Amino acid sequence: MHETAAQDGVVRFGIFEADLRSGELRRNGIKVKIQELPFRALKLLLGHAGEVLSREEFRKVLWPDDIFVDFDHGISSAINRLRDALGDSAENPIFVETVERRGYRWIAPIRTSAPATRAEGPSSVGSASSDSAKDASAAGVTGIASAGASTGDEQSGQEFTARYLIGLKAPGRRRRRRYELGIGCAVVLMALAVGWAWIRTRPPVISSIAVLPFDNVGAAPDDAFSDGLTDEVAASVSHLEGVRVTGRRSAYVFKGKHDDLRQVGARLNVDAVVEGSVQREGDRTHVTVQLNRTRDGFTVWSQTYDGNSTDWIQIESQIAGSIARALARKVSPEGPALAPPDPEAHALYLQGRYLWNQRNFAAELKSVDLMQQAIARDPNYALAWAGLADSLAVIGNNEEVSPAAYMPRARDAARKALELDPSLAEAHAALGMVACHYDYDWPAAEREYRKALLLNPSYASAHQYYALGLMAHGRFSEAREQLEIARRLDPLALIVDVDVAVLLKFERNYDGVIAESQRILQMDPNFQLGYSMLTTGYFLEHRWDEWRAAYAKSPPSETTFRRALANGHPEEARRIMSQQIAEVATGQSRPYDVAYDAVLLGDRDLAMEWLEKSYQNHDYWLLFMNVEPEMDPVRSDPRFQAIVRRLGL
Repeated sequence: MHETAAQDGVVRFGIFEADLRSGELRRNGIKVKIQELPFRALKLLLGHAGEVLSREEFRKVLWPDDIFVDFDHGISSAINRLRDALGDSAENPIFVETVERRGYRWIAPIRTSAPATRAEGPSSVGSASSDSAKDASAAGVTGIASAGASTGDEQSGQEFTARYLIGLKAPGRRRRRRYELGIGCAVVLMALAVGWAWIRTRPPVISSIAVLPFDNVGAAPDDAFSDGLTDEVAASVSHLEGVRVTGRRSAYVFKGKHDDLRQVGARLNVDAVVEGSVQREGDRTHVTVQLNRTRDGFTVWSQTYDGNSTDWIQIESQIAGSIARALARKVSPEGPALAPPDPEAHALYLQGRYLWNQRNFAAELKSVDLMQQAIARDPNYALAWAGLADSLAVIGNNEEVSPAAYMPRARDAARKALELDPSLAEAHAALGMVACHYDYDWPAAEREYRKALLLNPSYASAHQYYALGLMAHGRFSEAREQLEIARRLDPLALIVDVDVAVLLKFERNYDGVIAESQRILQMDPNFQLGYSMLTTGYFLEHRWDEWRAAYAKSPPSETTFRRALANGHPEEARRIMSQQIAEVATGQSRPYDVAYDAVLLGDRDLAMEWLEKSYQNHDYWLLFMNVEPEMDPVRSDPRFQAIVRRLGL
């Protein structure tokens, strides 16, 4: 018996830790509600890890001699409540195993430490929570051993267990029962019945995952680091064969939340989620990562990592590799073996990606600066070049600036990234955006989009970019297919739903535009683009009263030009358009906006003049002129058709 050695220690197993002195159980640092009897059962099991404990031994510890209760029922209830707290199950145990007609046994690796002390020295990179026997020995703790891990590779044993628990590998030990049956057909029927029961109870294979934003639990939270680490893990996991990975925009809806995993699974349509926490203290960082099933919250795999700033590139790869092994999946080839980047360059890259994902002009400009700093420190860092291409392309396409100042630089950066690493899907997608919306070279754009999707089928944004190009070229059914894929990958990304509304507009399905916009606003009543599309639908249907009601809720940036037209004030509309022409010279507006409004005013010559200027300016939305319904009044004009031909439409 080793119970006394563990009386006052903190015992860690997977993502859990049990403080045997205070009687508290924590999961990932968060206190788990557990009653006294289940915790006492846990303490007994931990003190005899790997041993089979009889029900009589449980009775002696859980109840005094002068207490008389239904002990069998009470022990079963305590074990069941303990399993509930741990997310364990009797059918597929990872912590507490039922040994038929004998009792219970603790089977998970554990490690111990004193409750008020913490190791200060550096740990080896990627030190796992399952390295129990080794850790216990190093700490001078002999009372609690690592169950099932005294020989062989502990990590491999845990990953094998994870594979079995998610139904990807049959158990290594099978109970054999021999029956003497007189009738052969009875044997066959019994075998079929047993086989069917096993198939029905076998947990489903995990084929879809969401990587949720890692929690900051340190005294000085660093969102740029934790979000960057989350994104890098998601990018690595996306290379697993046969696994669909939820897009970032949907996963980040759950940032800072701890929703029920079944609800998360239902909303994201995934079998499992990767969760984690990050604690930084100076140059040292402690990270816990776990893979949890969404159908029951069961922890399939978990591991902890400690390292400094020079370790994290290696650790990111280790995390993805461990998840791949837990799922028994191969990692798709990612390109040539590259030297690890400069650690400081990697840190700058993570900060740049964090700002790029904010999607506002100031943050995007800062992202460009950080990517350039990363490249200055490590000119051969392919990811930094790809990040620079993304940042420049987003500014060139979406902001009210001259695309010529950004898009050629984005092209050059993407080409440099691919020269260093041809496997980067993001760089191929960025090249596709430049070719599509700036160079007007659709064959090249489509080639790059398809290459990006071949390299990373889970890259939702590439499906979205490809869909927009297909729309511009009138290939609506293919565009819808790509948007549906993007929706499955990124189900909570409302910008994808906005693009669905845009497609419905190009298809002249204005009722569909209105319905889709209303659905978007039901999901997020403050989403500005939802109101923009709703007012567009009402405007095209000439439903003026409803348009005015929606316009009143629209963002301040919504054009006052349409309000003047809707209210029957063409002179006011012309005055507003004149102001817009003046804003083009200062970079506050684009030539295409002037051309668009001139068409609505019925000024054909002015519209043609500004469409030509829009072509010279490489305006983003010009590419859609041939499918834009509001261009119908000028579509037959030879000047319009000449621009269409130059656009390659």
